[in-house]
Amino acid sequence: MFLTPEIQLCEMSDANKYLAPISEFDRACRYPYHAPEGGFVLASGRLLRLDQEQLNRLDDDPHSGILAGRTPVLSVGSNRAPLQLLRKFGLDALLPVTPARLHDCDVTHAAILGYYAAVPCTAFPSSGTVVDLNVVWLDDDQLAEMHRTEGIGVAYDFVKMETVEHQFAVRSGPVFGYNARAGVLDCCNGKPASLAAIPAKGRKFKMLNQAEANAKLRHLAGVDDDRSMLQFIAEMQADKLARDVIIERLRPHAIQPSNPPWRQQ
Repeated sequence: MFLTPEIQLCEMSDANKYLAPISEFDRACRYPYHAPEGGFVLASGRLLRLDQEQLNRLDDDPHSGILAGRTPVLSVGSNRAPLQLLRKFGLDALLPVTPARLHDCDVTHAAILGYYAAVPCTAFPSSGTVVDLNVVWLDDDQLAEMHRTEGIGVAYDFVKMETVEHQFAVRSGPVFGYNARAGVLDCCNGKPASLAAIPAKGRKFKMLNQAEANAKLRHLAGVDDDRSMLQFIAEMQADKLARDVIIERLRPHAIQPSNPPWRQQ
């Protein structure tokens, strides 16, 4: 491991806030989960704070530093959160994460329903909008696993982002990300809605929280019946065919971006 006796990172005092297990219901309704500001390292299930000076020391060798051989991937939604990274990569993983800003885009509700019944998100062009996000640095095996969990070629495309600004000094090179193939939900007269849980500057779109996005999705898909949110989430988590029907019904209510600042890989 890169955390040597000479370079010790401190565990975050509020690590449990970001790593405590949640129920399957909360997995849907609390999306995209809590994420700390700044840099961090998820190492053997521990959440360690990372600053620029520490990163410089851990990454001073371009061939064996903590970022060496890793692909920088912009985390737009739940991948920002240590809880989600722990779920995807397990207790043995070493994952460096650095802060970044996404310019001229907002984080908006996608026109799909996730397998755990959250309304997931994706970037959408928005001139002048700036979102504070982060970049997770993945080794080759982790990148392959991230592709699998994101459903490359089915739910998301792997893209090269063009408007990402690193907030730490890191080695130069492209930053990648994931973009929802289905587009975004038409939430207001041909416009998407932003995720209320992820703040942004210069926001142009109305904001919806997860409960509001769930209600909007159900209305557009014609399933806004008397089921509670708890009942609806439980049924969607248990029934892939029912999810697929809803995703198909959302197609006429999806918006595709025009001239987005990313390119499919």
